Amino acid sequence: MSIPTTQARVTGLQVIAPGVCEVVLAQLGAPIRFAPGQWLSVHFPIGPRPPLIRAYSLALPENPAGELVLCTDLVPGGLGSSYLHQLKVGDELTIAGPFGNFVLPEPPPAQLLLAARFTGIVPLRCILRHLAARDFPVASIALVYSARTPAELVYHAELAALAESCPGFDYFPITGDVADGEEVPEMPAITAALRSLRTAAPDAELVPMVSGVKEFVRPVRAALMEIGGFERRAVRIESYD
Repeated sequence: MSIPTTQARVTGLQVIAPGVCEVVLAQLGAPIRFAPGQWLSVHFPIGPRPPLIRAYSLALPENPAGELVLCTDLVPGGLGSSYLHQLKVGDELTIAGPFGNFVLPEPPPAQLLLAARFTGIVPLRCILRHLAARDFPVASIALVYSARTPAELVYHAELAALAESCPGFDYFPITGDVADGEEVPEMPAITAALRSLRTAAPDAELVPMVSGVKEFVRPVRAALMEIGGFERRAVRIESYD
């Protein structure tokens, strides 16, 4: 069964971090309605057997203009990301969606514990912007956000400003050592932060959400299960590979 697709036109492009591009799309067909945290598939007219289909999380919630905002890093040798990073304003894309279950429960829980690495922040940023527009109907939110270097903390300035203006939102940026041979060198610091946060917030209504590549998501989920006593299925995850 084929997936229904629609067209969108590129109206904005911006490099927001080294190798990370934000793409703004105007919808040309029926408006796509989505929940913060969901993703779209982009059907590229390239590859050995076109279309090449890749998934990209939405970086901003729905807005009155109907714009869709995607954010992606340039993957070495990646056909889809290379195509996106070479787009120009006025180009058109074939898209489908929305997809995914990495969304908030309704009503929102009393407490959220969020963890992301590098571009794994994209769906969580969408969720945070959605909550901010609703005057944060969550008692407390903690975000542990990591990357190899400070430059790779996408949306860092925005997240720091949000933490300054919202008393219930705590932001913990963590960076590692690019010279370290580990896949996620900042993991010890991440685990320590999660342990501290879980000790401070033992409430049963705490919902953990983790986003990033599998090398990040798997150990963070394991740490939450060990530290916080969460069941595996209670830790909501979104992985990108």
